[in-house]
Amino acid sequence: MPREGDVDLRQLALLIFVLVIGLGLTWSATREAVHSAQSEAMARFESAAELYTDRISGTFKTGITMAGDLNRYYYASDHMTRAGFSSIVDATSILHQNRRLVAIVAPVPHGRIGLLEQVARTRDSEPYHAHEPVGVTSPAKDTDIGYYLFYVWAPDKQNETAWTGLNIGAWPAVHSFLDEVMATNKPAAIPLPMLGHDIAPSPGNVMIATPIVTREGPRRAVIVQIVDMGAVMRSIAETHSLSSLNLQVRSSWNQGKISEGFSIRHQGTEVDNQPLPKNQAIWQIHEKLQLGPQVWDLTPWAPLRAFRVDYGPAVITASVCLLLTGLVLFIVWSQSERAKRVVEIVNRRTRALKEAHEELEEHYKLLQNLNKDVEEARQSAETANRAKSEFLATMSHELRTPLNAILGFSQLLREQPLGDLGDARYVEYAVDIHTSGSHLLSLINDILDLAKLEAGKINIERKVVDTRALVDRVLTLLGQQAEDKGIEFKAEVAEAMPSHIWGDELRLRQIMINLASNAIKFTNKGSVVIRLLPKPFANGQAGWVLEVQDTGIGIPEDKQSTLFDRFTQVDPSLSRRHGGVGLGLAICRELVDRMHGKISVRSIPDVGTTIRAHLPLEPADAEDVDDMMI
Repeated sequence: MPREGDVDLRQLALLIFVLVIGLGLTWSATREAVHSAQSEAMARFESAAELYTDRISGTFKTGITMAGDLNRYYYASDHMTRAGFSSIVDATSILHQNRRLVAIVAPVPHGRIGLLEQVARTRDSEPYHAHEPVGVTSPAKDTDIGYYLFYVWAPDKQNETAWTGLNIGAWPAVHSFLDEVMATNKPAAIPLPMLGHDIAPSPGNVMIATPIVTREGPRRAVIVQIVDMGAVMRSIAETHSLSSLNLQVRSSWNQGKISEGFSIRHQGTEVDNQPLPKNQAIWQIHEKLQLGPQVWDLTPWAPLRAFRVDYGPAVITASVCLLLTGLVLFIVWSQSERAKRVVEIVNRRTRALKEAHEELEEHYKLLQNLNKDVEEARQSAETANRAKSEFLATMSHELRTPLNAILGFSQLLREQPLGDLGDARYVEYAVDIHTSGSHLLSLINDILDLAKLEAGKINIERKVVDTRALVDRVLTLLGQQAEDKGIEFKAEVAEAMPSHIWGDELRLRQIMINLASNAIKFTNKGSVVIRLLPKPFANGQAGWVLEVQDTGIGIPEDKQSTLFDRFTQVDPSLSRRHGGVGLGLAICRELVDRMHGKISVRSIPDVGTTIRAHLPLEPADAEDVDDMMI
């Protein structure tokens, strides 16, 4: 049993343990809350950055799509003028939105510039002159390709006129990019370096190039769009959740030999080539954007204050954990005084339990003796039951032997084969003797069958049974009984019922005779019908139904549950009138159970009764039937 000193040491150890666990859980939960708050802020930034880059990607992809639409219109047009081209771009709000230039560029060798000017004159009355940008030196070899602005749209119409015919390929970076687009025949986009000439006077401009096929002149051309990304970013920043984001862009082309990029900060108001801040903690994420053969490196970033970490839940978590730790410590400390009383109570109850244990041991010994007596009584009962069954079987055999003699001699007396008895009353006496003996023999047979069932001496055989012959035999045996009462006795065999099945013909006939004789016994007018029909069980197993329906007196509903019990009669007065001890239906139920079937009753007083035996069905095939005939 525990002592008081042991209790004090355990209480102190428990206090220290609770304190350590509480502080550990507080630290762990607080750290997890802080991590969760930081993750939530990072998730908000990543969501905004993903939307931000989607908007940028959407700008490029929309431009490529609109260039495709412009190409289809241009290709379908028989006669396109520069003014008409400009009007089409003006009418397409998405195509000219945030654009510094939209043009169809014709790649032409320098030696064939005259042919380009000739094509331009055939399509437009306005003069067209191919020229080089001022201050930019372009290679003049005949094999070198120039990229000349053929049709031009610009927000400023003066620039539109000045840029018409300009060799935009004079800038090496642009020339290399357009060569790559023509070679791959795929749309692409690059960050433009500062070109001057008001086309790209500052960083933050993007060139989108879409290769096309023309109907005349140079068979291949390029639709070029120069997008002012500063204006695009300002429109994107109008969305509140994206207003605090900045962007750094970097891309390369010409097998990585040319690289260009820019930075957009403060809602698009500052566009330059500055790198990311190094002395400032920021949120940032790196993403890749594939545009034709070019891969863009996009780095959306924002200062930490733009997506603040909410440490409030972490503070609340730490406070709650500390409060719970203190509460547990207080509870443990407050229980320390009670521990001594608990020890005393435990010791007292231990002694009581010991005494109770000793008393239970005595009761256990008594129960063992009782169990022994019960087992002996059970064995005696089983022995008596076996003796009863053996006695019934023996007596039934002993009684049937003289009864058969009585029935035989009474039959002889009734039929008078040896001569007239001389008095008609002797014949009546012989009939009464034969009738009573037959009834007694039926009772003895039922008792013998019941005894055999209890002793397990009745086996269900498996032989081929002719269903039609089975029914006809019962009709023959009971037909006279039904005819004497003036009722119709017939059988109905469904067409789907197999002609031969596997079963125990003797026991099936016994069930059918018991059910049919009962129906005839309690039917005064109308009919008794035996039906055979196939019907599967609820679980899908094949089955068939043996049904006996009569128009007799019926059975009250409160008596139907005991109908198949042994030595049970629905009405004792009917038993005295019709005879029987209530074993026929009980034997039927036992036999049906042994055949793995089910028996049920449905009856309405003064209307009739239907008793149905639902049995497993195993049809016999032709070979089995032939073997039976042989």
